[in-house]
Amino acid sequence: MSLGAGARAASLACLGLFLGCDRRELQQGAPEPATTPVTPVTTAQPALSSAAPAEPSASASPSASASVEPPSPPPPLLAKQRAPHDYAKGPFYFTPAYDGSLRFSLWLGTMAFARRMEARHGQRPHFTFFVNGAFYTTEKVESDVGHATTRAEVLVRRALTQQAINEGHEIGNHGMGHLDGRAFDLAGWAAELDRFHTTMDFTLFEPVTDADGRFVFPRFEALADAPAGGTGAACKTDDDCDSRRCVALTAESSLCTEPCNLKRRCPKGTACGAPMFREDTDLCLPPPAFPVVHEGELLFDARGNANPKSKRLRPYRIVGFRAPYLGANDALYEALAAREYVYDTSQATSPPEPPYFLATPSMKRPILELALMPHPGALAVPMDYNYRLEKGSPERMKADYRAAIEASYGDGHRPWNVGHHFATWGEGTYLTVLEDTVEHVVAGCPDEHGERHCPEARAVSFRELAKTTREP
Repeated sequence: MSLGAGARAASLACLGLFLGCDRRELQQGAPEPATTPVTPVTTAQPALSSAAPAEPSASASPSASASVEPPSPPPPLLAKQRAPHDYAKGPFYFTPAYDGSLRFSLWLGTMAFARRMEARHGQRPHFTFFVNGAFYTTEKVESDVGHATTRAEVLVRRALTQQAINEGHEIGNHGMGHLDGRAFDLAGWAAELDRFHTTMDFTLFEPVTDADGRFVFPRFEALADAPAGGTGAACKTDDDCDSRRCVALTAESSLCTEPCNLKRRCPKGTACGAPMFREDTDLCLPPPAFPVVHEGELLFDARGNANPKSKRLRPYRIVGFRAPYLGANDALYEALAAREYVYDTSQATSPPEPPYFLATPSMKRPILELALMPHPGALAVPMDYNYRLEKGSPERMKADYRAAIEASYGDGHRPWNVGHHFATWGEGTYLTVLEDTVEHVVAGCPDEHGERHCPEARAVSFRELAKTTREP
């Protein structure tokens, strides 16, 4: 049984899905993908919601005269190419990802969860975080999601993002201000990417470690003037904090925190992860310690700015993109290719298929598409927003995700991915389902009797999957 037409249409309509994509080279000198089986692909038009006016039929002619020939459709811009990798010869790859980057609590919670999985199952799952650049600046940029409100908030979010990189997770691009780019031309997409990189470039770096293998930055320290048990004070357990909330910022550093939002301000010296929330709350955290000096070299000054002359700071390269609202068009892929992006994950394909490359005549190298894939019988595209739209229960989501993993593993270890958001939709139950799914994979997909049904399974980032896909 295939995905219900009504459910699929509603899911695609709300997110404005397209069947176009983009991708560039992961490594210099990586092998070219096989080009023998090439299938023309035309970027689909956005699905219309029920409230939108109907577009004229594609077959309609401006004249009723039989002598007038309808115009020929334009030639397809994108060509689909088979990826060279034989997934059946290696592990099954599951790629969990988040869109957004606002809440401090979800950065901390996801990293802590990954560390627990490593301790419990011997494998640390790697997440991909597609971030919005607007949350990393206090400038009033064009944005559908707002922007950071203080420098302290920026420094904390930057530090948490850096810590995610340090711990093996990936950072991807989800647009500057979460704008719907379906109507963008090439110049529009190029400008949007420029805005993102102007904000994000030279703020994130490859990990730097000391002689003992510890990360040099970020360095979170207890606030010197925080009273014992107060927000910003060092702690080991919740019992150490007046708020009964002790959070691990890294594997070595834990501090007391408290809830915050627009009505509940943070104490002096700390910043709120969601200062404009009216009802929901996030956490108060202090910025990391600055300046940072390592082996006699200044890495970051007292304001947290990176030293452009540092020989130890190697900028972190963002290589993946997911379009806000999944609103992609052909121009996006030309723009991403010009910036040498490695992959895109803005499409949805059903029935599922292995990763593939897309190319236009002007692109020197094809773009790897790592599409979202609703499996036959699933309620919706595997995103929390879509299940929320369809009023799907967490039990249905869990069943759909596990069925998709079992089917993908059985079909030659075809990779599969899930895209959730930095949100607590479904009162947090959808987030619980994602974590349950990740643990199910790293544990080898055990049944109720403990028998493992996918022993060769890995939870990896899109960057890691893209690198593997380049290999025969």
